[in-house]
Amino acid sequence: MTIATIASSLKDLILKVNSPLNLEISGISNHTSKVKKGDLFICRKGEKFDSHEIIPEVIEKGAIAVAIEREIDVNIPYILVYDSKYFEAKLASLFFGDPWKETLTLGVTGTNGKTTTTLMIYHMLSSLGVKGSVLTTAVKNILGKTYYDDMTTPDAISILSAMKESKDKGGEFFALEVSSHALDQKRVEGVKFDVGIFTNISRDHLDYHGTFENYLKAKLHLFDLLKEDGFAVLHESVSEAFQKKVRKVVFGTSRNCDYRIGNIEVNWEGTSFILETPDGLLKGFTRAIGDFNAYNAAAAIAALHQLGFDAKDLVETLESFTGVEGRFEVVKVGKKIGINVIVDFAHSPDALEKLLKNARKISHGRIILVFGAGGNSDRGKRPMMSKIASKLADVVILTTDDPRGEDPEQIMEDLIRGIDKHKPYLVLFDRREAIETALTIANRGDCVIVAGRGHERYQIISDDKKIPFKDKEVIEEIVKGKLKGRKYAQ
Repeated sequence: MTIATIASSLKDLILKVNSPLNLEISGISNHTSKVKKGDLFICRKGEKFDSHEIIPEVIEKGAIAVAIEREIDVNIPYILVYDSKYFEAKLASLFFGDPWKETLTLGVTGTNGKTTTTLMIYHMLSSLGVKGSVLTTAVKNILGKTYYDDMTTPDAISILSAMKESKDKGGEFFALEVSSHALDQKRVEGVKFDVGIFTNISRDHLDYHGTFENYLKAKLHLFDLLKEDGFAVLHESVSEAFQKKVRKVVFGTSRNCDYRIGNIEVNWEGTSFILETPDGLLKGFTRAIGDFNAYNAAAAIAALHQLGFDAKDLVETLESFTGVEGRFEVVKVGKKIGINVIVDFAHSPDALEKLLKNARKISHGRIILVFGAGGNSDRGKRPMMSKIASKLADVVILTTDDPRGEDPEQIMEDLIRGIDKHKPYLVLFDRREAIETALTIANRGDCVIVAGRGHERYQIISDDKKIPFKDKEVIEEIVKGKLKGRKYAQ
């Protein structure tokens, strides 16, 4: 692709071009670790780092041109742009040939349920023989090739590159989990969606967005990115606040919903429900545990049914959906010591409340909860979460989550403010010790819940330090140690 093509196609985003127009670029990049010879490198000024400062390094690595937001004193072809993030998104779409145009593209946002709903869509379509790809917090799968990434929604270059790879290899659909950060930071501005899904809304990420109104506004921006004939699938709680001039389909429990959920039943085997659709009543079941999964399923079914897939077929494929790693995931090894153990990603007040209420529905013994709060995030939600924990759990063990450079003592102080001091609780900063303590004090029939990190593989201590730590693996190691100890005790 030549600079002339970029300058012509994205002229409304460009202030100045200081480059031979016939200069050919062979790739685009935004991080030094990804720079290749012949690249156009996109500079951005972030909260902690300004990549304009490392232009000499990217030149040395092979970049032949840069996109910048401010004038620089470096002898290299450049494009001066209004907004690097927006330019990156639009350039990525241009460079990779607008792959969304020939792909059924679905975007899922919301406070909770994004990952599960997105993966349900992927599972349903794949089960019906439709080939495609999915990007979520827990799973990133491009036509069967799975990889792990810390970010819920990758950067624009990664998204469009993956979408092109999927399309070129025969992918017919692309399902993408879309965070409020991604929407605010313009990571999906280069994509147009056939369907936008809004699972629900509750308090989260106010450290970043400032107010709940800003948070909601960021989420709603997804629907500005719909294709001309695209439509919205909305939880009923969001429907009233939705003012976009696009077709909307509503799911929930009230009579005015297009897809109405009822008769939800939850047990250790899974979740069953009735779904009233425009084509009649259907009985659904998924092995994913939790009444919230009935809502996630309704959102996924509504989206695909409106696209023309048979509702009965969709419900049938749901029966083989086993859930998502780190989302109300039952750690089977716990059964060997007579207790139920659950790992869950819940890290907001609403998610924690739903988790505990569902666990209470199916548990006969005590609920012992291990959880903390992430650092450098919404401090206001911390006491709210511990208040919910005290109310709904029998024993609470406060521990470290991902400090991310914040003082763990400060995080713990915020959590303790919400604790009911008249109910049993412990403070153990070492997360492994906290989990081991919960498993030790649990009696047969009790339920131990380890919340906050779900599928995550590393505990982020600071920007330059992270340690391997996966809750499920730690639980398995501890339980196996206890079983081994019992063997030798005999």
